[in-house]
Amino acid sequence: MTIAQVPSFSGRLGYMKRATIRDVAQACGVAKSTVSAVLNNSPGSQRVAEPTRQRVRLIAEQLGYRPSWRGRALAGQRTHVIGVLYTPPMPLIARGNYEGILSGINDVLQVRGYHLMLMPLGQNPLEWRAMLMDGRMDGAIVLSRLLPQLAEIIAEVKLPISLVNAETDADVARVVADDYQGARELTEYLLSLGHERIAFLLGDQPPHYSVDQRKGGYQDVMRAAGLSGEIRIQTAGDAVDFGAAFAVEPPDRRPTAVLCYTHYLAIKLLQVLWERQIQVPRDLSVACFSNAYPVADVIPPLTTVALATEQMGRTAAELVLEQIESKGMTPRRRLALRTQLIVRKSTAAPGRSTS
Repeated sequence: MTIAQVPSFSGRLGYMKRATIRDVAQACGVAKSTVSAVLNNSPGSQRVAEPTRQRVRLIAEQLGYRPSWRGRALAGQRTHVIGVLYTPPMPLIARGNYEGILSGINDVLQVRGYHLMLMPLGQNPLEWRAMLMDGRMDGAIVLSRLLPQLAEIIAEVKLPISLVNAETDADVARVVADDYQGARELTEYLLSLGHERIAFLLGDQPPHYSVDQRKGGYQDVMRAAGLSGEIRIQTAGDAVDFGAAFAVEPPDRRPTAVLCYTHYLAIKLLQVLWERQIQVPRDLSVACFSNAYPVADVIPPLTTVALATEQMGRTAAELVLEQIESKGMTPRRRLALRTQLIVRKSTAAPGRSTS
């Protein structure tokens, strides 16, 4: 029988039944192993005669056969799914630095034939263990924090992982931002404008490596400039509290510039200062960390230290795939990516405006 004489099998199985390899094999009159080899284009398919290969593909198409994701995972020992683990409350639609990080992760996974699956961690570590041991993912990328209990579970199940924007003492592949150097560059820039009374608005932050790095960079530059007495770090309160204190402080003691730990703090501070008729940057220069939206679109646009978020995401994806493909034999690397100082109109020499 020629290819043109192959009868149509469309609809023979009914609308409710999904065609299987067994159905294709029966329709072709060949073994299931032959059909599997041909449809998966495995090396064994080269031992099958070309007319038979054409017949298998044609009948599979007519039957509406589609490869089973679960079956391929079992056969290949991989699901080609990478879980992205995070601790809520990260918004379902990622904002801030997460937007760039997730974009970078997805770019690499798509090219390499993997899928991204967002996996929020609940309150029960027993659920984490079940989730990580059921074989649904080949590896995982952990965002921002590696909780101690999660680290223990990952070590137990031997799941390939990488961390992004998270630090740990464990032997884990990870990529971080060089926040220390970014804080140094930003503080040095403010000093170059003539500022000496530079404050650091930290606020009440959850544990994260960037807290110490950003504080350390700021403090070291201030000390090196002989300004140890001007180091001022606000750890309690928020932008509203900072603005209220600024408004009542004597002009010869109030800061002339402030570094905000996050862009959220900086944007809120701009609003607070505007409500109090305090002009930025004439009365106070404001700078922050993160170039996420909308720091370039507020008034005035914010000077910031930009994190290489997309590159961080791409690197984290490459690191976890490296562990998967080497079966854990590749050394677990720690990579720190440089930040970039972006100068905008929220900073100027003391007493001056950029307009």
